[in-house]
Amino acid sequence: MGSKTDPPDAPDPGAEFRAAVGPVRPLRGGQSGPPPAPARPAPRRRKPTPPTLAVPAALPVIEPGATVRLARPGVPSRALRRLDGELFEAEAQLDLHGLTAAQSNAALHNFLADCLASGCERVRIIHGKGQRPGQGLPVLKPLVIESLRGHPAVLALRSAGPRDGGSGAVRVLLRRA
Repeated sequence: MGSKTDPPDAPDPGAEFRAAVGPVRPLRGGQSGPPPAPARPAPRRRKPTPPTLAVPAALPVIEPGATVRLARPGVPSRALRRLDGELFEAEAQLDLHGLTAAQSNAALHNFLADCLASGCERVRIIHGKGQRPGQGLPVLKPLVIESLRGHPAVLALRSAGPRDGGSGAVRVLLRRA
C-alpha cells in the first residue's frame, strides 16, 4: 500500500484556523507533549450521620386524640402563642406515615439534624393518629413526643392546629443555631 498524500494544489487545511487565531508563541519552558493532568480534587467529606438511637422500650400511653403541650422553662410566651396560632408556618416538615417505629426514630433524628444545620426554627412533624381498626394505642405519636422531649434543641412542642393535622401532628420550636 502506498501512502496517501495531498496533491500539490490542494488547499492548506489549517490555513483558515491559523488566520482566525493569529500569530502564536511557544510556551515558556519548552514543554512538549500533552499538558499535565489537573490535580485531583480532595475527596469530599460526607456529613456524618447521627447515630440511630434505639427505640425506647417503654413508651408512655398517649390516646390517639390527646393533645400535647410541652415547653422548656424560659421559653417566651410570645413564641408559644405563635406555635399555637393558626398562622403558624413551618419551615420544614417530616411525614412519618407508613414507617416502622425504628425507621421513624432514625428519620426523626436525621430530620432534626438537617433542620438545625439549615437554621430552621419552626417545623411540623406528622406522626398520624394511630387509629387503625384492630390496633391498640398509637405507636409513633408517643415515640415522636418522647424523642422530642429529650432532644436538647427542642424548646417547645404543641399538637398541630386543625388545618395542620390536629392531634396527628406536632408543631415544634427549635433552638436557633
